[in-house]
Amino acid sequence: MKQGFGMLKKQPAGLSTLFFGYMLLSTLLLVVPLAGQIAHYVLMPVFAIGFMTAAREIGAGKPVMPGLLVAGFRGPSLRRLCVLGVIHLLVFLAAGAIGVLLFADTEALRNATPAELQTNPQLLLDSGLVPTMATTALLYIPALLVISFAAPLVHWNGMGPGKALFYSFFAIKRAAGAFFMFAVSLFAITIAVLLLVRALFGFDTMGLALMRMLSEVLYGVAHCALYVAYVHIFPPAQAAADPFAKP
Repeated sequence: MKQGFGMLKKQPAGLSTLFFGYMLLSTLLLVVPLAGQIAHYVLMPVFAIGFMTAAREIGAGKPVMPGLLVAGFRGPSLRRLCVLGVIHLLVFLAAGAIGVLLFADTEALRNATPAELQTNPQLLLDSGLVPTMATTALLYIPALLVISFAAPLVHWNGMGPGKALFYSFFAIKRAAGAFFMFAVSLFAITIAVLLLVRALFGFDTMGLALMRMLSEVLYGVAHCALYVAYVHIFPPAQAAADPFAKP
């Protein structure tokens, strides 16, 4: 995480352009009912390559250009990255369904408005939304980590989605302590930043916009950090010139 933020410090303008470009594209996708939301989840591994390519350019001392955001759309790996995206979508749906089936009071949620859930803590507890979200996160976040780490194996190492997921899973398992601390650190930073924004601005338009912007920045920084882990574990062909790589 420290090296991920270090990359942001080296090229704040270039990476910020990528972060906000991704936020704009994802917002445009999410406003399209159903199809856009599906496309957003399917294309997440493709956009992840954009952030990791930017991290590689920073490691090589090169400037980050806005076009790097669509680096994953170029070349023969696009279809395989989209297959990873479909797996990502299915995992997200399965994690959410398990959380809802175990804890959610669907009748209470159906009758409650988002404003009521935000302002009525008792309703939030009675609806079972808190354990539902916690269960969904516990199932989804480790799977997202494996899928995100598999994306560069598909793009740069030429692996198929199944093989990339296999190698990604066992690489993370072998370094479980390091990846656990990475996930805990990222989660703690995210929660601290969002709580600070909420305390200063509340849930008004400004507060929600800042939360979204900072979430995208942290999302991008996390992928820069994952690139550092990738070149440590799976050194690419150019790793000899990469200051983050280990022999």
